[in-house]
Amino acid sequence: MEKLSGLVLDVYDDSDGAVLRECFGSPDKLPEITKHAHVLTQDERASLPDEAFALILVDGGVELKKFATIDPGNTALSVHYFLKTAHKLPVEAMHVAAENLWAACEQHGLETPGSLKKLALALREEPTDKVAMGAMGLLSGAMIVPAQVREARKNLAATSGTGGAVLTPDQVKQRRSMMGAM
Repeated sequence: MEKLSGLVLDVYDDSDGAVLRECFGSPDKLPEITKHAHVLTQDERASLPDEAFALILVDGGVELKKFATIDPGNTALSVHYFLKTAHKLPVEAMHVAAENLWAACEQHGLETPGSLKKLALALREEPTDKVAMGAMGLLSGAMIVPAQVREARKNLAATSGTGGAVLTPDQVKQRRSMMGAM
């Protein structure tokens, strides 16, 4: 299981390229760096270490690796997708992904977009509703409309209600070592 029931978060969920077209318009407008990104197969995504992704979603023992950062091209695409789709994530997941994408940009020598930095910095504080809604405003580039607030609250409630957890790659690794399965 590699997707969350049709939810598009990263480039590997975007089978019809809708978000990609939303970000860039047409293939000729793709940044050159993304044209050299290694396209990961499902097996490669499953076998790569957790550190190769900005976010690992864990629910009922199922791990979903999101926002690949294995090379500059994948990192650049992951940043674009994150900035378009982060509003679909719980606030804690937004924070983890924003921080890890910022670090990946630095690791690959990419310029970190200001909106990603602002989001990561806004979420470093305790993610209150006010901070969370302000962070979502940074993502959308506009005022938050009631439907977005309602949708964000539904996402947060659904996540906490399912017993799912959002973990950093280090937390996943620590959890595995505690369980004796590495």
